[in-house]
Amino acid sequence: MADASAYADAHAASHADPHVRLRSDREVLPVAVPAFFRAFDLKRFVALLALAMSGYQMVTGYIGEPVPEIHRPAHLLFALSILFLGRDREARTALGRRAKAVWDWALVGMLVASTSYLFLNVGYVQTRLTYMTPLTNLEMVLSVGLIIVILEAARRAIGWFLVILTLLFFAYAMFGNHLPAPFWHRGFSVERIMDLMYFTNEGLFGSPLGVTASYIFHFILFGAILVASGAGDFFTDSANALTGRLVGGPAKTSVVSSAFMATLSGTAAANVVTTGSFTIPAMKRAGYKPEFAAGVEAVASSGGLLTPPVMGATAFVMAEMTGISYVDICIAAILPAVLYYVATYATVDLEARKLRLRPMEQADIPKLWPVFKQRGYLLVPLFALVYFLVEGYTPVVGAIWSIFSLVFLLVLLDPENRRRILQVLWAACTEAPRMMGQIAVAVSIGGILVGIITMTGIGVRLSAVILDVAHGNLFFILVLTMIFSIILGTGMPATGAYIVLALLLAPGMVALGVPLLAAHMFIFYGGCKSNITPPVAIAAFAAAAIAGTKPMRTAFVSFRIGLSVFILPFLFVYSPELLGLTDSIADMAWRFFTAGMGVTALSVACVGWLLVPLGWPERALAAACAVTFIFPGALMDTIALGLAILLVGWCQFRRTRESADVLLAAGE
Repeated sequence: MADASAYADAHAASHADPHVRLRSDREVLPVAVPAFFRAFDLKRFVALLALAMSGYQMVTGYIGEPVPEIHRPAHLLFALSILFLGRDREARTALGRRAKAVWDWALVGMLVASTSYLFLNVGYVQTRLTYMTPLTNLEMVLSVGLIIVILEAARRAIGWFLVILTLLFFAYAMFGNHLPAPFWHRGFSVERIMDLMYFTNEGLFGSPLGVTASYIFHFILFGAILVASGAGDFFTDSANALTGRLVGGPAKTSVVSSAFMATLSGTAAANVVTTGSFTIPAMKRAGYKPEFAAGVEAVASSGGLLTPPVMGATAFVMAEMTGISYVDICIAAILPAVLYYVATYATVDLEARKLRLRPMEQADIPKLWPVFKQRGYLLVPLFALVYFLVEGYTPVVGAIWSIFSLVFLLVLLDPENRRRILQVLWAACTEAPRMMGQIAVAVSIGGILVGIITMTGIGVRLSAVILDVAHGNLFFILVLTMIFSIILGTGMPATGAYIVLALLLAPGMVALGVPLLAAHMFIFYGGCKSNITPPVAIAAFAAAAIAGTKPMRTAFVSFRIGLSVFILPFLFVYSPELLGLTDSIADMAWRFFTAGMGVTALSVACVGWLLVPLGWPERALAAACAVTFIFPGALMDTIALGLAILLVGWCQFRRTRESADVLLAAGE
């Protein structure tokens, strides 16, 4: 939370003083590169370390990465070193600051020793017999030390919830032989657990961390270059041109500009500080409450995790866990992403009409064609990425060529960015590794949890128990999964929540006949709500810093605004046509229409307004209408449409009657 607040506050300060140069977009850049060499200090060392990480990732992505026993530890070493050394050491006394510095360097020292032991002894690591070759005393110290380092990183980047959850999993792995069925297992020693975690690709250095090391960084860097080049101006101006003349235009600008940005950036917090620095102040000036303005931006920006072609880390992990290609996941995510923004847009529109807000001033609305004529080339890298993905290239190849095309176009077509291209690249290459810290921690913990779940077999047994308790009732399983998603989302990022739920609950959903892709997309959407779910809610905290509101209060407002999105995962399961799992275009179109009606009805229930202010009975009717739209079939569609017509008709009747009463009172 502190990191998000500091980042957003610095961004706001840069707009107040045009001479300040930080690292967010055209107005937020670091000082000129030559100034870096005037003196050497820790911050500059961290910047060099970040630059080295960017260079390493780009080179290995282009020429081919080393074996996992080298590449994954090296990636973790870079990411966590930057996380530890790059933090602000605020303390009341100089002694306190020195103590924190010593602790940070001690953690980095253990990190260097434990990871370098692996890639310097790669031959031994690859040929040793798992569970057969005993761990030496040094290896026990290094493996346990690395776990401690990761837990401390998780505490700083995410909070105590994930640390406590991981410790509970370790305790379960060690003492599960003392538990009753179905949780009983034979129990494992610390040495056996560390053998799996440290020396194999099924624990800490498993597929979640492998996905981050191999793919995700390049997409983060792509988004960082966009931010540093000032792409936020382009998306905000385009959205203003499209929505500025509508009721509540600034808030709708936030939704549309975040949707544009979401296609190119899979990071919620980065989307917030890019577009939110413009849209949140505009919403406040238009009459929205600051908490609502920040909440709208947080919810809209969180859609970046769900919007193809650049989706967040979780989408890559899903591809690894399901065996479904990333391209197929992107295609399946198109209609759900549209529905996500339909739900958010509907909430914003209803709130604006409820508050009787006015459109933007005509003088403040830019013309669409001049905006696209000047900077529309920023969409070319998006099309390049889509081309490479569709042609069958790996995501990292598509990301690298998109980066090259973006830099080429900035130099060729943008005179301002041409003059400062080195500053743009410096800002992006030093910022992207900083953004990797939380992601690297989340997937590392995810790998630990995956290893323990696999080692103990709890995933299979728990799925069987849930199926038995639910008596084969799919809706009960879905509600239970969504509750677990919300609970896990309150304390851990989307990727970590997805990994745990996918292992524990997805098999049960598939056993009940849910398509594999639909089951994992259900869990994916549930986990992604962590960005706006208190108390972690990193996107909401970043928006609160820009809006000048209380972070936790903003998080609860964001959660309320995003409630209408919770219906979407249920629609995936009952209407897999929304994921493209059908050969009928007509069926897909009809289900998309009914899904749009459902999310809009739930937005009405959440906001409490439709033509007139709604009471609780009318809001309950809207909620019932939304729930009915979940279930497919002619009968349920007819009932849902009937409820919708009844609600709209009643609201129109009330509006007409109240208008007549006003006219009658005026005549008297």
